[in-house]
Amino acid sequence: MSVTPQAQRSLLMLTLTAACLLASALLLPRLLTRAPAAASVVTAPGCNLSVAPCTSRGDGLAMTLTLASGPALSGEELEFSLQLQGTRAQSISLLLEGRDMYMGINRLQLTESADQSGLWRGRTTLAICTTAQMPWQARIEALGDTTPIIAHYEFSAQ
Repeated sequence: MSVTPQAQRSLLMLTLTAACLLASALLLPRLLTRAPAAASVVTAPGCNLSVAPCTSRGDGLAMTLTLASGPALSGEELEFSLQLQGTRAQSISLLLEGRDMYMGINRLQLTESADQSGLWRGRTTLAICTTAQMPWQARIEALGDTTPIIAHYEFSAQ
């Protein structure tokens, strides 16, 4: 007994429909689960990492970001340090983006100091810009046991 091409197509369509329904039933709960909202922290207005460390505070926690290597210079290695107080983090990443000009996204994973609790460090090199002064935005994303913590900072590089 031979199966007609039309019957083969119908069987294939039925199989694909059943697979899609099964995948939807398995994945839909994950897609509908909301990610936890980020904790609210506020950075002091006008704080510039090029001049001094900047601290963000909120909900019983504080984050102080420091440009540990000194003034920011494009094309040279920079060291950032972050002191986290009032909470623990499993991982912390730093995203650097040009404020007024797209310079790509520079993302680095900070590593926790083995000898000082709550101190995280990382090194990166900023892209070279043709302007004399390039304003940058730094975004900290700290992931812990509860909600993520996000803070924003600004600095300029020459």
